[in-house]
Amino acid sequence: MRKLHWLGTLSILTVGILSFSGCGAELNIPEYSKAPLAKTSHMPSKSEMQGIKAKVIMMPIDNNEIDVAQRAKLGNSMISKINSELAEGHSVQIVKRVKKSSYSQLLAKEVAASELSKELGTDVGQADFIITGQISNATYEHSFTEGYNYECKDSDGNKRTCYAPPRMSYESCVEGNIKVFKLPSLSEAFSKAFDECARTSTEVRSSRDVVRENNSLVREAGLEAADTATYPLKNFFAAKGYIYELRRKGDDIILKTTLGATRGAKKGKSVKIYSMMKNTNSLTGTTTTEAIKIGEGTISNQITANSSWIIVDEMFNNYTPKAGDYIKIISEESLWSKGLKFIR
Repeated sequence: MRKLHWLGTLSILTVGILSFSGCGAELNIPEYSKAPLAKTSHMPSKSEMQGIKAKVIMMPIDNNEIDVAQRAKLGNSMISKINSELAEGHSVQIVKRVKKSSYSQLLAKEVAASELSKELGTDVGQADFIITGQISNATYEHSFTEGYNYECKDSDGNKRTCYAPPRMSYESCVEGNIKVFKLPSLSEAFSKAFDECARTSTEVRSSRDVVRENNSLVREAGLEAADTATYPLKNFFAAKGYIYELRRKGDDIILKTTLGATRGAKKGKSVKIYSMMKNTNSLTGTTTTEAIKIGEGTISNQITANSSWIIVDEMFNNYTPKAGDYIKIISEESLWSKGLKFIR
């Protein structure tokens, strides 16, 4: 009953949250005055501003010659899971390649195609990103519990002795990481570690009834691991809206972006605001360009098919937004989905 009460409370809270979603997002544009907007030093490309979906290639997840992983074909099942989840989300275009080449040959071809596209300034069928990963550890273990007597009650509430038969418990755990590499530089754009387990148990007559191999349980652990990477992957590839107008009313700021209704803009949705900035490693002297979160905001009621106005809730370190900075709708994993995973 306690679980049902908790779930009922969660349902009421969820309805309440949904009911109030979008409150306070009303906006009257003429009340705000247009303000100067400097350009960022890392302006987006034409295709990025047009909201063209990133083209990605799924490379096999390396089983790392781990026997448990190889027997269960773990890498293949995990990348297939991620593939189907991303395809279902419609946030990327998954590019299929005929597997006539080795991994290194395919990689070389994709880098060459991406470099040619950059040189010509046109689409030559190149991919933008490669998704891959590796399994660092995969285990399958079992433990035996002897049968035992315990005190219980019958239907009339009378005490009696009950018997719990012997059980064999099984556990499979999978560790590793998923990575996204940007083409043609092959620089690491995203990384997510995973460490998940799957468990089951069964009644047995003795310890001799052990099942020494269960590829289905290993794959179940792998799918749990793939799930943990899929959610942040979807956020990484979430549609961006590039800032191209800024208006003020006193200390209040609103921003016009290229994220419209056709790509998911909805009144009341929370957004994160980012800017591409250079970061120099003081030890190696190497310089990389990274997306830095500079603020947060809310999508207002002013939305068209190809644009939306964002109400700025907070800018970090008094940063002033620039043309070419961008916003993303970042979804948090719901309590409901976490609860389902826990219950399962």
